[in-house]
Amino acid sequence: MLHFSKWKTGIVLGTCLIFSGLTFGQEREAPPYVAAALIIKLAAFETNISSSEEVSIYILGESEITAELEKGIGQAIGSAKLASVGSGNTLPEEKPSILVIGSSEKKDIGIEYSQQFDILTMTGHIDLVDDGVTLGFGIGENGKPVIKLNLSSTVLENVSWNPAIMKLAKTVK
Repeated sequence: MLHFSKWKTGIVLGTCLIFSGLTFGQEREAPPYVAAALIIKLAAFETNISSSEEVSIYILGESEITAELEKGIGQAIGSAKLASVGSGNTLPEEKPSILVIGSSEKKDIGIEYSQQFDILTMTGHIDLVDDGVTLGFGIGENGKPVIKLNLSSTVLENVSWNPAIMKLAKTVK
């Protein structure tokens, strides 16, 4: 199960904080269980999501992390609970709280959709943050998580961050 105790959450966030200043040249995708944990933990920094009642996540063009995220249904994301997880190669019929863009091929339609409907975009392909995805994460060459935040996309998606995210993520405009 994707449930984190308080000390595990502290370790994940502490590791992110310590290693967030790494260079962004040799990142690779996080394993599905790490990606799922990062999505849930980083989503809690978005104030609209963390203060809602229920959170839904849709993975566009990626299915490997779906099963890991489904294990977290019912888990807290701030004051909210993860209510549903879906995935597919087409845009979702119902508006999710978070759209995870799983491939560069789906980037453009995912970004356009998210900006039209004010949906937070996230990705495990950190290079897509430079192309307009709001929040990306990966694993650095030392094996530690790296996080990247696109400030322009934050505005275009009408996302509101807890300022603490700035301590965890490298920002781009």
